[in-house]
Amino acid sequence: MEINIITGTLLETNNYIITNENSAILIEASADVSRVKQVLEGRKVLGILITHGHWDHYINLEKYLREFSCPVYMTKSAFLKITSKEKAFSGDKNPKINLENYDVQFIDEQKKIDFGNALCFEIIFSPGHTDCSVCYLIHAKETVLFSGDTVFCQGIGRTDLPTGNSKQMKLSIKKLLELPENTLILPGHGEATILSEEKRELVNIVL
Repeated sequence: MEINIITGTLLETNNYIITNENSAILIEASADVSRVKQVLEGRKVLGILITHGHWDHYINLEKYLREFSCPVYMTKSAFLKITSKEKAFSGDKNPKINLENYDVQFIDEQKKIDFGNALCFEIIFSPGHTDCSVCYLIHAKETVLFSGDTVFCQGIGRTDLPTGNSKQMKLSIKKLLELPENTLILPGHGEATILSEEKRELVNIVL
């Protein structure tokens, strides 16, 4: 399994491409489609995972779905943000996109998404930055957490945006602190980190 990173949007959102020999999973959908295809090198995209419904994480989702003809996975509340033009960043509203003709899979009642061939993702619901935030965990040679905008290198996601909640964020961080200390954290923005390196600061936040 390999993990490639491509940034997209003016906010430098990290888009992750997880590949094995013949298939791939995409996490987020804001990078340019042509750049994603270069990394894929003809592999079949089995699914797209969205961590939450802020535009910088999904702005090219319709293009991805047309190009790759695969399901997209998200919570119902993320879907509502994406399709109803809800407020995302203070006074700004999400750009509305149309998902009526695509395969949208709601993950609210799921614990994992199993694509086979060692591409199995645990779902960790992590409200706080938004009410629809989730993280995705995969076990390969190492444990890898795709944390969206919940946890970053030396920081956590903002909770002062619409549907953000600082109390929920603390509860979500407590969940993540239960993961192995050597868990690799791949966030929605910025550099990768290791849970052990963030643990002291995260513990202080939940106290």
